Amino acid sequence: MNRRLTEKLKFPEAIRIPYFGGVSYRFFSKLDNKLIGSSKIPAQPLNQEKRDIRVTASLTSFPARINYAHLAIKSLMQQSCKPDRIILWLAEEQFPNHTLPESLTDLEKYGLEIKWCDNLFGHKKYFYCIQEQKENEVVITFDDDIIYPIDAIKRLVAKHREFPGCLVCERAQAFPKKKTNLYNVGRWDTISDVACKQPSFSVCPSTGGGYLIPYGAYPQHMLKKELIIKYALKNDDMWCMFMAAENGVRFIKTRKYHKIFSLVAQSQTVQLATQNVVENASEIDFKKLMEAYPEAYRRIVTDRT
Repeated sequence: MNRRLTEKLKFPEAIRIPYFGGVSYRFFSKLDNKLIGSSKIPAQPLNQEKRDIRVTASLTSFPARINYAHLAIKSLMQQSCKPDRIILWLAEEQFPNHTLPESLTDLEKYGLEIKWCDNLFGHKKYFYCIQEQKENEVVITFDDDIIYPIDAIKRLVAKHREFPGCLVCERAQAFPKKKTNLYNVGRWDTISDVACKQPSFSVCPSTGGGYLIPYGAYPQHMLKKELIIKYALKNDDMWCMFMAAENGVRFIKTRKYHKIFSLVAQSQTVQLATQNVVENASEIDFKKLMEAYPEAYRRIVTDRT
């Protein structure tokens, strides 16, 4: 069995099948980990051909996951649509001696770029790249704990060509129909028609799930560290949603029924998502952003198309 086949056999996210759903997920996740671990990196994992769109794949990691990040990066090096660059952003304060596992540094010979920066948590994966972004370049952000489907970049770029002025996401949660859990984005609708056929402001993108940023999509004040720290330091998804609405740029999803991701084994020791959803940090940040950016908030809650 190969990873393309496992992707076809997976259930869409949020479709709950008692017992069997959990068994199926664990089976395919374990299989994907085994397949990615034993597979070889292509001789040319980065794009070598001239094309009209340059693709920069960008992600970040931190000490609790650094020993497993190479598997996520390896899956990006096996994409059917090859990126032109793969950049891993690491915070100087978290790795003061720049000591990294060999499994990661070995990937530099295949083209991985490891860059050092300030600690902005999940914001690192887009913050620095879009400051240097060129007009013919798209930045696609990923996480360090996911084994990405082989066609992930291909789907994102294809949708970008169809909607060049939009932010494109593989996975997003839509503003809820019933207006319940309004301030807790982690509880919004996972399966929805919103932003599938028509672009919309009313979704919160999973920036680590494969998130394509076209040139000029975000306002310059999004790149002010003091504002990120003030409003949403540990909630980059929500910050990206509000800043897109603030700049008048809508989202489009690659598909309605997103398949469940296979997570890198043993990578889930620390999860900001748990803090944001369960410990109410998401609601606190949403209310701060709602008050600071009222026009963005209005667009988000009224554009459920």
